[in-house]
Amino acid sequence: MMRYLRIISIGAVAALAMLPTAALAGTYSPAGVGGAGPTTVQWKHGVPLLTCTLTATTNSDGTISSTGVPSGTKITGITLANGLCMGVIFNGLPYDITTLNATDVVINDVRVLGASSNCRGNLRAKLVGGVLQFQHTNMIPSDPPGGTPCSLAGNVTTSPAASYTYP
Repeated sequence: MMRYLRIISIGAVAALAMLPTAALAGTYSPAGVGGAGPTTVQWKHGVPLLTCTLTATTNSDGTISSTGVPSGTKITGITLANGLCMGVIFNGLPYDITTLNATDVVINDVRVLGASSNCRGNLRAKLVGGVLQFQHTNMIPSDPPGGTPCSLAGNVTTSPAASYTYP
């Protein structure tokens, strides 16, 4: 009897393992439309380092994914202004925002069209107290590979102040 129970238990565990897993989602606040900026940031794509004004819009259904895209929270618009910054175009919106842990977020599949070359990939930031903290060490790879990566640095205040709980 124990042998059969063991076989049934192993079979049940194996069957459950084959079921698709549900995406883990935390909560995101505020639900609905939000924004960021205008905030002064540094944009780096080769030389020179540009000082730009970043403005962005977001939309959320009140959830944020920790397992990848799609996510219930997205950047729906992003622009850089001031001089040469206006030549930097963010393409392929919206960008899903996902979480890595209690403070780190990923802006997924960011596509940047630049005057000399393009970049495409994920951009990481910290979200602390409603402020997105970007650093030049978190680069977006060149597209196609082999060129100069792009990066963003600065503290971008969200409005209303964004926050999330990690699942």
